[in-house]
Amino acid sequence: MSRTFHALILAGGGGRRMGGQDKGLVEWQGKPLIDHVVDRIADQVQHIAISANRNIETYAERTPHVFPDARQWQDVGPLAALATAANDLQLARADWLLIVPCDTPNLPDDIVGQFLIAVRAAPQCRAFYAVTAERAHYGVMFLRPQVLKTAATYLGAGLRTIRDWLEQNNARAVLFDEEHEFANINNLEDLQTE
Repeated sequence: MSRTFHALILAGGGGRRMGGQDKGLVEWQGKPLIDHVVDRIADQVQHIAISANRNIETYAERTPHVFPDARQWQDVGPLAALATAANDLQLARADWLLIVPCDTPNLPDDIVGQFLIAVRAAPQCRAFYAVTAERAHYGVMFLRPQVLKTAATYLGAGLRTIRDWLEQNNARAVLFDEEHEFANINNLEDLQTE
């Protein structure tokens, strides 16, 4: 029986550290950050969705499945996209959902495979996130779509951190070897890095 893997790219932030620019559309090494991310994951998943709160038509050039945060979750951070995605029927059909930020252009080209090794080792676990020897990368997740339903309750309680939300869902860390593969382009200075 084949499994279905979908991806959700988080591109809904305000880009405050980028001078208000839409971070996913900022160019790095000759193309927008979102295109680097799509290129890294496209061969690993059957479907890609993008959460974006502006420039929706531009993001739709990459995939027709683009949606903004639900009104009640506007401006509360990346969990807003997860709470909104909980009601997305297309994402709900996946066996597993890869969630990544739009500003991680060097993601491992075998990220789904690495997460699947962890799934086989802990088949009862429904949520995983990436770590390296240097730090945890809570914004890079692999989970059952049903887990997204807990994001609305979590946000409704006034809570906001992905780390604590993952902890509440008994998520397990998955160790990846290369820190640079998870490096974020967070500000204009980071754009100068190779």
